[in-house]
Amino acid sequence: MHRFTQLAAGFAATLLLGAAPALAGYGAIAFNETTGKYGLSWNEQTQHRAEEIALRDCGGEGCKIVVPVGPRECAALATAEKGTAWGAAKRPNRDAAKLGALEGCQKRTSGKCILRGNECNR
Repeated sequence: MHRFTQLAAGFAATLLLGAAPALAGYGAIAFNETTGKYGLSWNEQTQHRAEEIALRDCGGEGCKIVVPVGPRECAALATAEKGTAWGAAKRPNRDAAKLGALEGCQKRTSGKCILRGNECNR
């Protein structure tokens, strides 16, 4: 029986260690306050890689990371329908992140805000 317990523990450890990289999801939201351009990334292997992708997709010198997103975190970006107002939020779940982004955007404009992207990392 002792040998079976050791084998079961070893098998469980192998499964857990094998699954660890799939849980490592990083993301980022980049935004350019002058142009209104943005970039998003999700479920990347490192925070550095997530930020590189978001900045590249934002596509400009004025782009900055406004929200780094860690594993098992959700984030969202909302921008004004017209102009460069924006809001971004990081929360434990998708709906809270959406609401936070829209509220942040509405604080910066009297016009309509549109959700541009939201996701949760692994």
